Amino acid sequence: MKVIFVRHSEPDYSMLDKATNPEAYAGFGRDLAPLTEHGRHLAQEAAKNPLFAQAQVLISSSVTRALETATYIACHHNLTLLVEPFFHEWRPDLDGLNYTEVELELAYTTYMTHGGDLPSDSPIRYETAAEMRTRFLKALENYRQYDTVVIVCHGMLMRQFVTKEAIDFCELFEVEL
Repeated sequence: MKVIFVRHSEPDYSMLDKATNPEAYAGFGRDLAPLTEHGRHLAQEAAKNPLFAQAQVLISSSVTRALETATYIACHHNLTLLVEPFFHEWRPDLDGLNYTEVELELAYTTYMTHGGDLPSDSPIRYETAAEMRTRFLKALENYRQYDTVVIVCHGMLMRQFVTKEAIDFCELFEVEL
């Protein structure tokens, strides 16, 4: 199966940060943020890529920034848009404690320092690279009837299948899985 990975466009967290109680939007609450105006423009431009014409279906993470990006691609190419909740971003907080920015940075730094593994003495429990890859591949089995799919998802997840360390907003990669 050919997978055309697309990283979501630029999210706008400002409205969540300005909410009366911004702490209520920590953790998965951040996933409610839409795209910035620039992010919408990037997604509209990315949607013009002729590579998408090869796909039979577009599958998106259920996170708002990915869904909004996917909508532009699906509309431009008249692709059926399916939503897959298990194509979500890396989980830095497996305990559901709504980590602060400091704790999230610690989780990310620890993850990167240990190559995606979780050291036994880690003060933070996060999803390992192996767990993320397994989660994705298990969910992908539901789409094996397609030869070519577009998947709009997240940089940390995409890095389980491409070697590029820094993935730009709306950047795409073709991968055989």
